Amino acid sequence: MKLSARERQLLTVLVVLLIAFFALQVFAILWEALGRVADVLVIFGSAWSLSYILAPLVDRIDHRTRLNRFGAVLVVYGAIFILLGAAGAFVVPRLADQLAALAARGPELGSSADQAAKDFQLNLDRIGLPVNVVPLYEALPGRLAELAGTFASDALGVVSATATIVFDLLLVLIIAFLMLLDGDALWNRFTSILSEELRSEFELLRMSTDKSFGGFIRGSLILGLLYGVATLLILAAFGVPFSAVLAVFSGLVVMIPFFGPILAMIPVLGITFLGAPNAFLPVAVLSFLLQQVMLNVVSPRIMSKSIGIHPLFVFLALLLGSKVAGFWGVLLGVPVAGVINTMARYSLEVGSGRRQRTEAAALMEDAPIEAAK
Repeated sequence: MKLSARERQLLTVLVVLLIAFFALQVFAILWEALGRVADVLVIFGSAWSLSYILAPLVDRIDHRTRLNRFGAVLVVYGAIFILLGAAGAFVVPRLADQLAALAARGPELGSSADQAAKDFQLNLDRIGLPVNVVPLYEALPGRLAELAGTFASDALGVVSATATIVFDLLLVLIIAFLMLLDGDALWNRFTSILSEELRSEFELLRMSTDKSFGGFIRGSLILGLLYGVATLLILAAFGVPFSAVLAVFSGLVVMIPFFGPILAMIPVLGITFLGAPNAFLPVAVLSFLLQQVMLNVVSPRIMSKSIGIHPLFVFLALLLGSKVAGFWGVLLGVPVAGVINTMARYSLEVGSGRRQRTEAAALMEDAPIEAAK
């Protein structure tokens, strides 16, 4: 049967719509299945990240001492348990006390914000500016108190759920221990059964993942630790309340690319303005200077050449990551984009005939030369 041009066009549209429909159905099924095992994936992902963080230290101990791989991992884990014990004895109780105080003072901070908004409006009226900010801030105190109380209550609930936290942490430590101990052997055993082309391509994937994820995670943790400690010193020096909670929050949030520094600054300035208004100006100035030093001097040195993608794709990775996996998508979207960028560049070079499949792993060695150009 011969179809007219109009009928062929309608048939093509129908086929495309059917393919899109079935693709969405398959995606929905896979997404639901993924949600059922999300907690398991989070545990394995955390263990994988921990193994990336600890691998350089374990390798150094393994190569520079008489200890074998097992002994090097044991030494590193012994240090981890000492640090966790010290944190449980000294840090966690103080954080819990400050979170409880934050929950109790939530309404008070909300009232302070309300009064500050009214005083600001009076100053605007005195100088004759026709701007009315009171309606904008009228709903803020209740929201601020509600959010502060909810956040603190949720955080206290997490702290109080000690058994669950300890169990998950032990699982992460055990899985990471096995990854550090036998990860390379398992990888070599797996790649040994592959063809030469696939072995080279999987090695490229491993090297790209190690560079993107390992460099990003280690660099982010160092940046967050330095920023958190510096924030704690600034806040404690000026007597800002809840300084430990604010420092921990700032150190964690600043690791989020692009948006993190802004989010880290907001609660610090807000609590300082409401709880220690006399210290607001020096804290704001020092926090601003701290961010400039961290983001423009420290961070580039730590994160240099760890990702290697255009800023436009960084924003795309952040937005897509937030849609797919929420906070963790925002946090890990950039290194995932780095891996995808490497594999896409490899595919283009193979497709254009500039690279053989057996030379896939050499792409990572060529990257610094291409970047210099």
